[in-house]
Amino acid sequence: MHTQNNSQTYIVKRALTMCLSLILGSLLTLSACTMPGGKQNINKIRLSIQNTLPTHRKNVPIVLTGSQLRNVSPDFSFKAYSVVTGKAPREVMIPAQADDLNYDGVRDQLCFLIDLEPEETKEVSILYDPSVKATLTLDINKQTRAAIFPELKVIAAMESNLIAYLLKPNGAFTAYGKKRMERFSMDAMFQVELDQIELNRMPISPEFRQHFESNNITLSQQVQIETQKPGQQWVVRDLENQETYFIRKSHGNEVSEFGQETQIDETLKVVESIGLSLNALLNPETTDMVGLNSREGLIGCGGIALWDEQKSEMIPLPTEGNYVRILADGSIRSIVQRIIPEWSVAGETRRLTSTTFIYGENPWIEHHIHIDGDLPTGYAIATGIPNLNDTYKENKEQGWIWSWGTDPRGIDTLGIALIAPTDRDAQNTNRSEQDDLLPVILTPDADGRLNYRTFAIWGGGIDGIETETEFADHVQRTTTLLQTPPRIKFLPPEEE
Repeated sequence: MHTQNNSQTYIVKRALTMCLSLILGSLLTLSACTMPGGKQNINKIRLSIQNTLPTHRKNVPIVLTGSQLRNVSPDFSFKAYSVVTGKAPREVMIPAQADDLNYDGVRDQLCFLIDLEPEETKEVSILYDPSVKATLTLDINKQTRAAIFPELKVIAAMESNLIAYLLKPNGAFTAYGKKRMERFSMDAMFQVELDQIELNRMPISPEFRQHFESNNITLSQQVQIETQKPGQQWVVRDLENQETYFIRKSHGNEVSEFGQETQIDETLKVVESIGLSLNALLNPETTDMVGLNSREGLIGCGGIALWDEQKSEMIPLPTEGNYVRILADGSIRSIVQRIIPEWSVAGETRRLTSTTFIYGENPWIEHHIHIDGDLPTGYAIATGIPNLNDTYKENKEQGWIWSWGTDPRGIDTLGIALIAPTDRDAQNTNRSEQDDLLPVILTPDADGRLNYRTFAIWGGGIDGIETETEFADHVQRTTTLLQTPPRIKFLPPEEE
């Protein structure tokens, strides 16, 4: 039965992939065709995306508004479009989606993910046909989800393929790690092949492929190898079957009858992500999802509350009189928006809009807060992260705070961090070493806005980090990348 289900899944994915290729591939084909008089059927917007840092960037969200695109091409339309890299006839399509962020029924923002080598400049083209009237959306290899689950007593839930968050009525966020599925092990000798495949763009060997097939995994001819950590971790992407596998080098110790430990041979363990799995939380006995908050309180992991400076206390968000919108439930990005139209603060009424973004292949969420009107004097927004094992560090100049320890079960490593822009008026509360929360107090800017990112890296998941030093380096690198986004420049049309 398991084999039959796998076969059916493969057939469905294959059919959808072929359908998508025919539809969006037609944009590529028609881009070379012209109508009588030289008018192109398919129009093109060209732009360059430059990584100004000597650091590799992976799955970087690039967001462009409809207004930006129409400033370049007034007839731009989201009805039929595709995003590609390279030049014809070797253009490669990038998964992209268009969303309606102001909830007026018209899509107004384009988003796609891109990889950039150190100091690389990559040219991207947006192909579109302004004559198309119907809108077609296909979610192939869906990597995010947003939904409402009344059974979980939350206002909404959202996830990427790496992590999940529940948004509580009082403003708290609860993070859930996703277990990896161990498939099989292979000899460490294949590490040489993994390194060479990516370096020299070689095809995988029959012996490598045979290891997968002997464990009931059929790889297509379109397999891509990526190095996550040199000599330690790799990603195997089956582009045709839309499946991703992770390979980790591991070694262990064998204890003899005399109590002596002997290191055993290294192996390469092949694991797989459980993918989108919010529905697993509906089963109270699930073991696939592991809660990463030991105590939720009023913040949890990156949630918000109102901060009363005079009383030095947090006030939860009202649970009545507000509403929630799912702005996007897409393949590479999902967005949840919560609005409190009449938020009472010290006897004054404000409108609070809280918008949370999550992106595929990324462990973080981005939180945007907007308050209509200034907060009364002595009030601000409180957020924060759990205090794990009283091991934490912060850098106010760079805007980050992180904590390192283990998950609430005390089994796997866990690092949680919060990064806020340094141009915000940020302060910390008086904190004792026994506090379960590391709070951060943020004051909105002159327009009533603030934003920040929170992420958790769990050792039991696909993107696990093993040591505190590695996690500290990851936070510093993530902060640098966040504060130095890629440089985007629109290019002139190609000469005919």
